[in-house]
Amino acid sequence: MEGDYLGPLERRVMDQLWKGGPQTVGDILETLNGASARRLAYTTVMTILVRLHEKAYVTRSQTGRTYTYEAAMAEAVLAATVGRRELSRLIDRYGAASLARFAEDLGTAQTPLAQRLRELAKEESR
Repeated sequence: MEGDYLGPLERRVMDQLWKGGPQTVGDILETLNGASARRLAYTTVMTILVRLHEKAYVTRSQTGRTYTYEAAMAEAVLAATVGRRELSRLIDRYGAASLARFAEDLGTAQTPLAQRLRELAKEESR
């Protein structure tokens, strides 16, 4: 799956949360620094987690002064959520008529991408 809706460091942090479950900034920092020659600062990872929390991609709970972060949704759900947000932005910017024309074109297109999108739509409606 393409993760271009996440920046490179956001992607690394989310991957760590998806793989390792709930973690503190220190936990994530230790893992990321252990896997790369490029050392990250604690504040860098903390900033990324705060931004991911603001985007509602992660949740957090507080114990004392420490936050524990957790992925708010599975990776596939995040991709769908971002897709829906972007689609809403396109409709807001260009109107529903542009989306209707796209859907009409997609319905008649015989490309592999169009076929795959139709299959995905059928799976989602089940």
